[in-house]
Amino acid sequence: MLVQRKYIMEGVGWSGAVASLSAFSLNSMNIVGSQSVVYLTLNIIGCACLITYALYKKAHASWVLNSIWLLMTVVALFRVAF
Repeated sequence: MLVQRKYIMEGVGWSGAVASLSAFSLNSMNIVGSQSVVYLTLNIIGCACLITYALYKKAHASWVLNSIWLLMTVVALFRVAF
């Protein structure tokens, strides 16, 4: 059970990394804009996964940083939506 949880959490962490890197890459290549719903959604998913993983690993600096990034992204998404 503990080994299975470890692999699940590793998958969550890697998923977050892929989502965040995808958002950055798509924006850097001018495929999506920094205010697009796709970019912001990928950032939200990435941050949420990375926060979950950082909490599991007790990596305080990482989850604080990603929490701030998540908050900024949610605010930006609301500004785009409304």
